[in-house]
Amino acid sequence: MTRTLCGLPIRLTVFIAAVTAAAVPLVVLALGQIAFDPPSLRAGGAVLLFFGLALVAELRPVPMDENGGSEVSISNVFFVAVAILFGWRYAVPIAGFSSAVSFAIARRGFARIAFNFSMYSLAAAAASLPTVVLGTIHGVSSTRLTLYVLAGASLHLVANVLLVSGAISLSSDVSYRSVIGPGLRRGGASFAIMSLLAALAANLWLLNSWLLVLLTGPLFTLTLYQRSALHSRIAHRDAHTDNLTGLGNHRAYQAALRTQIEDSLRTGTPFSLCLVDVDNFKHINDTYGHPIGDDALVRLSELLKTIERGAAFRFGGDEFAVLVAHDELSAFREIERVQQELQRIELSPEGPLAISVGIATFPTHAEDAATLQRTADGALYWSKAHGKNRTCLYSPTMVRIMTPRELELETERNARLRAAKNLVRFVDARDPSTATHSEVVSALAEALGIELGLDAGTIDHLRLAGLLHDIGKIGLPDTILRAPRALTPDEYEIVKRHPEFGYSLLDGIGIDPVDDWILHHHERWDGGGYPHGLAGEEIPLGARIILVADAFEAMTADRPYRRAPGRAFALAELRKHAGSQFDPLVVGALERHLGFAGAGRVEALA
Repeated sequence: MTRTLCGLPIRLTVFIAAVTAAAVPLVVLALGQIAFDPPSLRAGGAVLLFFGLALVAELRPVPMDENGGSEVSISNVFFVAVAILFGWRYAVPIAGFSSAVSFAIARRGFARIAFNFSMYSLAAAAASLPTVVLGTIHGVSSTRLTLYVLAGASLHLVANVLLVSGAISLSSDVSYRSVIGPGLRRGGASFAIMSLLAALAANLWLLNSWLLVLLTGPLFTLTLYQRSALHSRIAHRDAHTDNLTGLGNHRAYQAALRTQIEDSLRTGTPFSLCLVDVDNFKHINDTYGHPIGDDALVRLSELLKTIERGAAFRFGGDEFAVLVAHDELSAFREIERVQQELQRIELSPEGPLAISVGIATFPTHAEDAATLQRTADGALYWSKAHGKNRTCLYSPTMVRIMTPRELELETERNARLRAAKNLVRFVDARDPSTATHSEVVSALAEALGIELGLDAGTIDHLRLAGLLHDIGKIGLPDTILRAPRALTPDEYEIVKRHPEFGYSLLDGIGIDPVDDWILHHHERWDGGGYPHGLAGEEIPLGARIILVADAFEAMTADRPYRRAPGRAFALAELRKHAGSQFDPLVVGALERHLGFAGAGRVEALA
């Protein structure tokens, strides 16, 4: 724990006390000399004028950042001019008191007032050294006067930076060397301009004191320029920054990508583009609200910022990009680290956030920006289509690059598919007793596909088909969907039309063979089903699986007109009708999945 004195670290307090102890006697000595040898009326008026100008400059500093944490004042122009024109005894109190008054008005605290009073006084004394060492300026040429001012301004800058760097080093607990270098670089440019203005002020004064009025224009222009430069930096940052995460936005990404490609072509070094998409983010926003979603995005962006030699960007929503100055394997390891970090953080009530990532490398996988983005996007699409929460390195044997037209069609297809899924949720929500029916059928159909040893693509289709199988019920009246009794024959005939209606709703979305499975998921093994009376293996396997999953869920869930008879009864009914209504192989897969004995007897019926 850092020990403090007067609310400050002890070393900083000692430093401020030492600087003050050096400055106060100097200020007292300067005031004493002025008292015993007062200036002429003209010189006194000039000194007061310079003091007033310095005080105004101190009261109106130019902010260097939008928070006001860093400021620059043109008062140094007047301190240096007074130091050369009138000597140290006037420059020291003018610098010290103008600073102290401005800090006191701003209520900056006693320690800061004392330090700045002392630092400004000592810096003004340093600016006076050319006249102390080389003599007064009376009778000197304009060239020599200018050299005096420039030398004094340089000494003023060095003293200022040395003292301020010491305070920053002690208050921030960083090395003195790491502060002084950047301090000289940051202050050098503005102090150089102010040194030239100080030289101009001194020369104008010697020519005719009233010519100082001419200095108003350059000083006003300098102030306007500094403020304009600040506003330009803020506007540029806002135009290239995402407001929520602080990452670069899409405009900044495009500029960075062009620069990265130019650097890669010049140096011959590769770089990787990682496209990142948050899995199921819309569900998090819709279920828990945008504040939870925003917090998750901010935390993800913080992790993306830690990628070694990487620059992260947010396109909006849940889409991010990272340009990594590595080949694809190094980029993959960095992304994998981020994914592992995410798994250890509870970013939403549902648990850790998952991301899917596609990675492509320039120039290995592409020769220009557009192709690189398409290859990375193809790898991302592969990750999303194969289970999500994974990273895919682009490979032409695994990932097909889509043309812009294909990407447009895929985007349109995904939008329609999202609309279809929302319709299914609406159908389920119309009847509280079937609120989770489609989700249960989807999960069960996926499990049956795994049990039957089907490939990953077919299992993905089964998951989707299970979710969408009842979409045709959107056209059924509530009196049938919510009937607290068994349906009448006429009502049942209406219900039997829902597979065809669902098929027509999915037409054109491009989700073959899911739409065909939904059309036939009420066909019977013996040919007695609907709508086309298909039998046996004429019925698509996906439709046979959905039928078993649908029947099992229906028999194990409560309905308004009956209590659920339970799993044992449901399985007994499925066994009883295996070979007539249901495919025996699918019924056997369900029994194995649920861990019931007797699956072999059911499969034997096949």
